[in-house]
Amino acid sequence: MTSTTTTHETISAEPRTNTPLELPGSQYTYLGEDTEGGHHHLEERSSTIYVTDQPPERYLPSDAPIYWFRVQGTLEHVESLPPRAVGGWVEYVNQKRGWTKPPLLIDASIAHPSEVSR
Repeated sequence: MTSTTTTHETISAEPRTNTPLELPGSQYTYLGEDTEGGHHHLEERSSTIYVTDQPPERYLPSDAPIYWFRVQGTLEHVESLPPRAVGGWVEYVNQKRGWTKPPLLIDASIAHPSEVSR
């Protein structure tokens, strides 16, 4: 007779609170706040959207030539997008929640690193 061990994993439905993102300004774009208080942040290298309950904090490390952004608070949602699909996310949020202030020039300002010619 074979015995089996069952392991139960507890998965919390509660949002996570921490620092989900800390990036140099060249890799980060703040998309804006939706009408339900969600702040939408884009990590440009991976085309990943982070939705939190707080806006970004901008700071200049003593040894850095550019500003960095730190995103803290409750992480409400993470969405990995295909390259150049940020405009679709902006439109989706516009239809589902609405923006307090619409993001400007989103398609013109964001290019996936694989699409940038050197």
